[in-house]
Amino acid sequence: MIAGAHAVLWVKQDGPGNDACRFADAEGGYLIDGSSTGADRSILRYRIRARRDRTTRRARIGAKSRIFVRRAPDDTWTLNGTPVPAVNGAKDIDLGFTPATVTLPLRRLKLDVGDEAEIMVASLDHEMERLIPLHLIYRRIANDQYECLKTETGTTSHLSVDAQGIVRTHQGHWIAQA
Repeated sequence: MIAGAHAVLWVKQDGPGNDACRFADAEGGYLIDGSSTGADRSILRYRIRARRDRTTRRARIGAKSRIFVRRAPDDTWTLNGTPVPAVNGAKDIDLGFTPATVTLPLRRLKLDVGDEAEIMVASLDHEMERLIPLHLIYRRIANDQYECLKTETGTTSHLSVDAQGIVRTHQGHWIAQA
């Protein structure tokens, strides 16, 4: 067993699908390892390694790690070895097809109730195999509740987390099974 391991199974609320994921302290950092099943029953595997400070180090997505993302300590990003300057400065990856990646910035930001932080994440468009910047404002509204505003669209998501800061509910999208 890897130290600090937690497993979660989310079920989609806005259509068919689920996501099974394991979070663990590993190799002096943090590991997120999971698989997401879509409406067409396709399975998309992912593995994210984060540094001790919960910033993304690298991610592998798809069968045989078809997509490989790396973030250097200077916040520069590459996708399958090609630099992606549009997301330079981001500290976190967002996979979009899973709520698992929300855990990293929530744990890293350590917001107190009433605090908020604006960040940019490197968002993976896995169908087009590209990284795009996504600007978010996280606001902690209770000990276990957050709001997430996507500044580009003006849409707000409501999130609940457990004692480890792992998303349990992404209202209208995902809900963790007990």
